[in-house]
Amino acid sequence: MPPKQAKKTLWVECERCHCNILTNDKNIHIELNCGKDQVKCPFVEGETLFTWLERASTPPENVPKDTVFIHPSAGTLIGAVIGKPLALKRDGAPTLVKRMWPSKASAPAAVILPAADLTGAWCSDSKKVIVSVLKETVAQASCVSIRIKNHKIDTDISDILKERFNNHYVSVGTILVYYYFGKKLLIEFVNIKSVSEDANTTWYLLNDNTAWNIEQNNVQSVKKKPPILGGVDDIIDEIKTLIGISFIPTKFTASFQATRGLLLYGHSGIGKTAICKYLIDNLNCHHIEINGPTIFSKYFGETEATMKDLFAKAVSNEPCIIMVDEIETICPRRSSGSTEQERRVTSAFVSLLDNLHQETSKVFILATTRKPEAIDPMLRRFGRLDKEIEVPIPDKIRRKEILYALLKNLPNKIPSHDIAAISDLAHGYVAADLVNLCTQASMKCIKRSADILEKEDLVSALTIVRPSAMRELLIEVPNVRWTDIGGQDDLKLKLRQAVEWPLKHADSFLRLGIRPPSGVLLYGPPGCSKTMIAKALATESGLNFLSIKGPELFSKWLGESERAVRDLFTKARQVAPSVIFFDEMDAIGGERGDKEGVHERVLAQLLTELDGVVPLNSVTILAATNRPDRMDRALLRPGRLDRLIYVPLPDFETRLQIIELKLFKMSTSDDVNPHNLATRTAGFSGAELLALCHEAALLALEKDLACPEVAMEHFEHVLKHFRPRTSSSLLKIYEEFSLGQRF
Repeated sequence: MPPKQAKKTLWVECERCHCNILTNDKNIHIELNCGKDQVKCPFVEGETLFTWLERASTPPENVPKDTVFIHPSAGTLIGAVIGKPLALKRDGAPTLVKRMWPSKASAPAAVILPAADLTGAWCSDSKKVIVSVLKETVAQASCVSIRIKNHKIDTDISDILKERFNNHYVSVGTILVYYYFGKKLLIEFVNIKSVSEDANTTWYLLNDNTAWNIEQNNVQSVKKKPPILGGVDDIIDEIKTLIGISFIPTKFTASFQATRGLLLYGHSGIGKTAICKYLIDNLNCHHIEINGPTIFSKYFGETEATMKDLFAKAVSNEPCIIMVDEIETICPRRSSGSTEQERRVTSAFVSLLDNLHQETSKVFILATTRKPEAIDPMLRRFGRLDKEIEVPIPDKIRRKEILYALLKNLPNKIPSHDIAAISDLAHGYVAADLVNLCTQASMKCIKRSADILEKEDLVSALTIVRPSAMRELLIEVPNVRWTDIGGQDDLKLKLRQAVEWPLKHADSFLRLGIRPPSGVLLYGPPGCSKTMIAKALATESGLNFLSIKGPELFSKWLGESERAVRDLFTKARQVAPSVIFFDEMDAIGGERGDKEGVHERVLAQLLTELDGVVPLNSVTILAATNRPDRMDRALLRPGRLDRLIYVPLPDFETRLQIIELKLFKMSTSDDVNPHNLATRTAGFSGAELLALCHEAALLALEKDLACPEVAMEHFEHVLKHFRPRTSSSLLKIYEEFSLGQRF
């Protein structure tokens, strides 16, 4: 066998000065005449290492914190033992005490510290450092007082700091670095006590029993309670359960994959971000926020690198929550118009999510979006964002809870039953609207120089704040009252029974075991106030009112018309109780022909929405048409438009009331006789009666622009040429339709 080669020695002893130098630096040491240049020629003298410092970006994995990395050969020369304390000194900088950890991959004389843990002079350009074994006695710290130098934190984080810096070496004046919600906190130790109270003790070891005290002058030591969120307790409890399972392994987690990603979606202003921040404030864990505008870069690969660094920081500070606000801006749904950068960023995000499961990291992803369909489908599967929770538009119970929570922070004397009544009126209000409602009410309270908020302030604010959930479909309903419509008392009662009662008195219908009508069709001659009755119903009932004209739903693009119908009913369900009013219903619900077209597809979608799998809870359909005979029979069966109300031509009493209402707003002479006009206008519709009065007033102005009033002679002249336009054939159609529906 060939002889074994002698192992090369990394360090040699200088024959002149008897210090140890690197073998490769022997010639340099001789040229310096045994000079002490520790950067060009590091050396060990008297069990002390004089060398240079390297700052590492990220520490190696599976290594204890509070460590310094040196080569084993250098450690042997100074008598260092793995895990034992080493003192690090530098000119102009406080001494550091770190645990020794060997690093064979580094240079033989290098001393490596994580850059993120360094402060002050340790961050300077100087590389010189002196390392030796700590000879002093180390005591166990029983109580420490600290001061946060560079930030004011409103939350008591002593428990978090105690866990983070357990088994760290500190002395009075030591400054440690901690990253809290993206802020670099400088933690200075101003006082340390131990059980032994040895006068020679300078360094102390933090442990599980060390009591932490944060000085009052710089930070509030009393834990500030996070704001109370009303109406979302069930959602918060569910998310807390998921996060707890992810952070605290159980005997079941070994057999199944815990949820590490959750998608929170809902309408804008619904409180998605507020829920996430509330959870972060309540859970003792780190937090990292990711959003599109802050991480996107124009340089190739920099966005992915930034995202990777954020995930690495979360893993190194686990347990940690990563909050991704508006995730559709980071991982949009792929299409032909998607850019290469969007595809790369989405792929990088998906890969980082998958790595969390592989490494079983205690990192939880909380993502929010307003449009879940706009997110790349790759994210919406098991193992990634595998849990989706919708934050619904608040119903009256949730609105009441939100108002209770908001009013707790305001001086008020509003009783609970009034808060419940106001929440009943706030249809379609999301959490942001209710905050705005309280803000506007407070402003009104200030304007009247009052110190206490009252019910009238909130009621007045309701007329100012518009519901966000209705903004896309909100119409300005004219201020039309039942009293503005003459006569037809029986018709008004039927309409209230069919629309108002089921929505406002649902308990009574449930008690009697009957199902309220899901739809009402108003049919009758043109000009008989069908649309005006619908407007009055919208005003008087106080319900969310969505008005749609038939042609508005049709589009030339395939599938868009059906989508419009689907979105309309989805919105109505979200803002229930609500009424959808279809004017000119025959344009949508006309009879289907032999050829398949957009009309047939829209009608099929409408039939599905009216009586499909998803029930129309607290949503009533109100439709109006002049030609009920042209309506598709499938629309008129029970369960859809099952309440048919005929709006006939006004009878004598109704005509008299319509004329009196109109004449009340006009200046007329004493000889104008409403009774006479009502008698002579048989067969007139309501619109034609108004037109009669209008024409008489124009005739009076035509003869004399300065005329003070309209006389009976003007009405007589108009009646000679004014004829009703509702034909007998049309009236016959209504009669036959009524008989057909009756039998």
